[in-house]
This record gives sequence, structure tokens and C-alpha cells, in this order.
Amino acid sequence: MGVVRGEMGVKRIILPHPTRRDVERNIAREFPDALQNDTELKTLTEVFNAYFKGGRVPANIPIDWSGNTEFSIKVWSAAQSIPWGEVRTYKWLSLYLRRPQAFRAVGNLLGKNPFPIVVPCHRVVRNDGTLGGFSAPEGVVLKRIMLEREGVRFGKNGRVVLKPKNWMLQHAR
Repeated sequence: MGVVRGEMGVKRIILPHPTRRDVERNIAREFPDALQNDTELKTLTEVFNAYFKGGRVPANIPIDWSGNTEFSIKVWSAAQSIPWGEVRTYKWLSLYLRRPQAFRAVGNLLGKNPFPIVVPCHRVVRNDGTLGGFSAPEGVVLKRIMLEREGVRFGKNGRVVLKPKNWMLQHAR
């Protein structure tokens, strides 16, 4: 994994890659002027290592939202409101944002989420309970592992066991 920190907080989180060199290449491509500072990021590294061992990520990790559109920030902030161990659908998120036709745009922005885990885009699934996409190197395999570690249940058909639609719609405001 890798973390890039900006002046106001986390600027980018790189999900696990096969090698450290892969992560470093990814960061160098996106942030050519980034300087390596393992000491400053030690705490974040510990947080993410704990997450993959079953721990929760603290809600107070600062994010540097600069350079992102207002709608992107709204989508990612809404995803942050999804509680540990629960999922929502792309449609739910678009209703929550009062943009009912924007579920595809919501999905596209979640696919570009620069703050995975801190902005838990993995907690958003399709209406039928299938996982949808996940832009990490391991794709939906990693998404399922993350959801299972958070206690999300899957049915025999491999789909997430969703709460009743009326509950999800009520909680979309």
C-alpha cells in the first residue's frame, strides 16, 4: 500500500499491490514531485495494517480534498457516512445526494476514489447485491474480502445480503 500526504491531509491512498516497487511507480506517475517520508506516514501505515487484520479505520483521518470537483467531494463524503459492516447501493447513494438519475456518475466517481478505505467505496454495491466494480489490483476479490472482514453477509449466490429496500430508501432522506 501507499499513502500520499498533501498539505491538508491524505491526498491519495494506493491499495495493496504485489510489490512495493509497483506502489512506488504508481505514486511517481501520479505525483512526480512526491518525497518519500516513511517516518511521517508510520501512523497511517499502522492504521491500514490494522484494518486488513480486522480493525476499524478512525474517522478523524484528515483528507486533502483540493483539486476535486464539488460533486466528487459530495459523493465521497456520502460514502464516508456508510457505517462499518453495512452496504448501500449506487442508487441509494444517488438518492441520498438528491440526484436520483446520477447512479452511474456515482459509480464512476467511486471507481476513481483517491481515498479508499478512509472513503469506503467498497461498501457500495449494485441493487441486486452483486459487488459491481472495484479499481484495486485484485478488483472485486479484494472488495469482497474487505466487506467480509467488516461482517457483511453474503448469500449462497455470492451476493451481498441487502437490507429491505424500504429501509434503504427511508435512510436516503
